[in-house]
Amino acid sequence: MKITLSIVSHGQRDIALRMLEDILRLSPPDVAEIIYTANIPERDLPALNMGHIRLVVIRNETPKGFGSNHNTAFSHCRTPYFCVMNPDLRFDADPFPALLKDLTGTPKRGLVAPRIYSPEGELANTARKLYTPRELIRQKLHPVNHGDHPDWLAGMFLLFNSRAYNEIRGFDEGYFLYIEDVDICSRLCLAGWSLAQVADTRVVHDARKQSHRSLRFTRWHIGGMLRYWTRTCFWRYGWRLWREGRKAAKA
Repeated sequence: MKITLSIVSHGQRDIALRMLEDILRLSPPDVAEIIYTANIPERDLPALNMGHIRLVVIRNETPKGFGSNHNTAFSHCRTPYFCVMNPDLRFDADPFPALLKDLTGTPKRGLVAPRIYSPEGELANTARKLYTPRELIRQKLHPVNHGDHPDWLAGMFLLFNSRAYNEIRGFDEGYFLYIEDVDICSRLCLAGWSLAQVADTRVVHDARKQSHRSLRFTRWHIGGMLRYWTRTCFWRYGWRLWREGRKAAKA
């Protein structure tokens, strides 16, 4: 068994329970452990038939951000692969064999993700190009999933090589809920690892876009964007991608 799953609930106990039941029904042989973090007070999970999977529950005394919660979960990880998952995912089939095949079969592959679909069956644009103001506007007007050659992968489902995650010291805890995924993908690639979205996989994301409805979530989102665009890793990653694009165009 090779994978530790990290799931963080922000008072989403009932939603997370449905996902846990999906996972336990599939009983993926590659999953060794689930670390479930209750970021705010919520009812206990019911007794679950975990089978071969170990369940660890962490209850925060005060709420933490996305990166801090998953970094804490990683401190408990003893498996070669570490998977960050939103609690609002649903599973029809086990995605891990295909993900591990790519992750283990590609030298210096540090991160993979499945294709993400809406409950209506639409492919979500979770594999994207460099996060710039121009690209952000382009995605708002014409959403495109860049599954063949993504520059970053959205954080609702990220399967890491634990060595890669540890090497770059996990998520930057200076963010809070947004843009951590963009940042970690940039730093991962700058450290010499690669990332990919695996085509023959499918996971459903029943998203609740709170940042579109709440001023507080909007503030966190904008703060994350400004932090990323003023950090060295954004400029270094952008410069590297620009040079690679120029080189490919001349070939």
